[in-house]
Amino acid sequence: MQPFTPVLEDLLEDLEELDRRLRPRRAGAGAVPAEDLLLQKSHLAEIYGLVDALIAGIRSIDTAYRRYRDRFARFPAGCLCTGADGVILEANRAAGALFGRAPDLMQGVSLDTYLRPECVPAFRSAVAALGRGEEVPVQEFSLARADGTATPAAVAVSTLYDPGSGAAEFLWAFCDISGQRRVEEALRESEERYRGLTENISDAFLAMDRDGRIVSWNRAAARLSGSPEEEAVGKSIYDLFPQLRNEEVAGFFREVTETGRPGVSECGFRLHGQDRIFEVRAVPTRAGISVYLQDISARREAEEALRRSEERCRMVVESQAEMICRRLPDGTITFANDAYCRYAGIPCEDLIGRRYAPTVPADDQDRVRQSLASLTPDHPVSTVEHRVIMPDGRVRWQQWTNTASFDDEGSAVEYQSVGRDITDARMAGEALLLANRKLNLLSDVTRHDLLNRLNVLSGYLDLFRERTDDPELLEYCRKEEEAIRDIRRYMAFTAEYRDIGMASPAWHPLSRIVHDAMAGLDPGEVAIEVQAGDLEVYADPLIVRVFANLIDNSFRHGERVTRIRIHPEMSDRGISLVYEDNGIGIPHAEKGRLFERGFGRQTGFGLFLAREILAITDLSIRETGEPGKGARFEIGVPPGFYRISGRGRAP
Repeated sequence: MQPFTPVLEDLLEDLEELDRRLRPRRAGAGAVPAEDLLLQKSHLAEIYGLVDALIAGIRSIDTAYRRYRDRFARFPAGCLCTGADGVILEANRAAGALFGRAPDLMQGVSLDTYLRPECVPAFRSAVAALGRGEEVPVQEFSLARADGTATPAAVAVSTLYDPGSGAAEFLWAFCDISGQRRVEEALRESEERYRGLTENISDAFLAMDRDGRIVSWNRAAARLSGSPEEEAVGKSIYDLFPQLRNEEVAGFFREVTETGRPGVSECGFRLHGQDRIFEVRAVPTRAGISVYLQDISARREAEEALRRSEERCRMVVESQAEMICRRLPDGTITFANDAYCRYAGIPCEDLIGRRYAPTVPADDQDRVRQSLASLTPDHPVSTVEHRVIMPDGRVRWQQWTNTASFDDEGSAVEYQSVGRDITDARMAGEALLLANRKLNLLSDVTRHDLLNRLNVLSGYLDLFRERTDDPELLEYCRKEEEAIRDIRRYMAFTAEYRDIGMASPAWHPLSRIVHDAMAGLDPGEVAIEVQAGDLEVYADPLIVRVFANLIDNSFRHGERVTRIRIHPEMSDRGISLVYEDNGIGIPHAEKGRLFERGFGRQTGFGLFLAREILAITDLSIRETGEPGKGARFEIGVPPGFYRISGRGRAP
C-alpha cells in the first residue's frame, strides 16, 4: 500500500502508539484489583473498538483522497489550481505538457507568469471577478511555453469556497485549440482562394440556397445583372436575371437540386441591344447550388463558321479530280470523295465503313508497303507510284501521296491518301525517253562522223603548213586549227551533256556518292574525310560526276592540297553539303564567272554541268571559300530532298 499523506500519517501514528500502550493491560501485565479489572475491561473494549474504527476510517479517507488525486493528475485536459491570488497550488500532467514544464516546478508561481504579456490583463481581470463571486465565461489565452513558443488555449475556470470565508481556490481547465486555429486559418485561406478564384474568373458566378436566393456572387455576375453584391444577397435569382424566369431553366435548377448531379443548359440574354447566348452550368452544394454563366455567343458563331467552312471544304474535296480517301490501319475506309468512288466503281455509301484496297500487282506491293512503313511522326508524308488492276482487267498507273496521323505513343491511327491516275503521263514519259534515246543515237553517230572529218581536216592542214612558208597563210592555218580545237571542245560538251536527265532522280547515300566519285582518281597523299553518316540526297544519278569534278579540280588546281573534307551543315533552308580543301583557293575575280559555260582551264564545262545536274532536283551550288585558305563549295539541299536512314520522301 502507498504511504499515507503527511497529516493522516501523523494522526495514524498517534493512534497506533495509543493502541500499543493499551495492549499490555489487555494481556494482563501488572497486578490489577479484580473489581478494577472488570471496570477497565468494559471501557477498554469500547476504546479499542473506537481506535480500530478510526484507523479504518483514516485508511478509507486516504484511499479516496489518493484516488481523486490520481484522477486529477491523469485527467487528459490541462488542469491546475491556484489560490485566490492566482498563485499555482497544483498542476496535473496535461497542464505541464501544455505549458512545456514539469508540474511540480509550476507550484508557487503566479499563473500570469506563464501567459503571453498581452493576455495578463485579461487574466487579472478574471481573477478579480472570481474574487467578487462573479462567473467568468470561457476565454482564450496565449500560453508562453518553456521553449519560447506560444500555444492558444481555451480556458474555463470555477471557484472553490471555504465555509464562511469566501473564495479560497480557483480551478482552471485549459484546452489546446492550436489545431482548431490551424483549421480555421486553412478554412479562411480556402475561402479567400475560393473568393479570389470566383472574383477573377470571366464567367458570372453566383451561389444560391435551395429557395433560389443569392448567397454570394462575383463581379462578373454583378456586371451582368447591373446590381452590386450588397443589393443582390438575399434576393431571388429570377429577380436579378429575369431572362432565367422560364419553366425550362427553373426545371433545370430543380433537377440539379433534387438529383444532386451537375447539369448544363443554355439561355438567351439581351445585353447592350444584342442577343447573346449563355451557357448555364449548375453544380449542387450542401447549401443549394452554384451557378456559372458563360457567354458562348462567340463559340456558337465560331461553330457556325466552322460548319460553313467544313461545308465549303467538302465541296472542294468532292469537286476535285484527284482521288481522296481516309482509311484506318486495318484498311477500313472512313472517307472517300466522289472521284475515288467513281474510279473504284463503287458507290460512296457502300464504300464507307468497309475494308477496301485496289488490286496491286505483286511486283509493286513491296514498294507500297515500304512507303507506308517509312511514315513516322517526324516524316508523316510519302509519295509512291504503282500499278493497279482495274475491275475490267486494264492496268493503270497511279501516284499516291500518303499522310499518316499518329497518337501520343507514335502509332499510326489513320492515313489520308491523295491519288491521281498518271497512266497517260507515264506513257508520254516513256515515249519522250524513247525519243531522247533515238536523238542521242543520232547525236552520237553525227558527232562520231564530225570528229572523223575534223581529223581529216587537221591532217590536210598539217600537210598545207609543211608546203608553205608564207606567214600570212601560216596565220590562217593557226586560226583554222584553233577553230578545230573549239569544235572538238563543243563536241566533248555535247557528249557529256546528253546524259543529263536521262535517268530518273533517286535517293543516293552521300558516302556512296563520294566513293563512286573517287573511282578512277588517284588521291596520292591527299586525305579525303567524309562525314556523311546515314544522310541520303534525292538527286540525278549524275551527282557522282559533280563530286568527281570538284575532287579533280582540287587535285589539278589546288596546288598544295593535302586534305579534302566533305560534311553536311544544317541551315534555315535545309542542309548544305560542304566540300572544302586546304589549297590556294579561288581568286575573288574568278568567283562570279566560276559556273559560266566555257570558263576554266580545261574544257570549261565541268562546274557549268555540275550546276545543271544539281538543278534537276532543285539543288544549288555556290563557292564561299577565301583565297589563300582553300576552296569551299556549298551544295544547298532544300527540305524534302534529304533524309536520314531512309526516312523522308521524294517531292
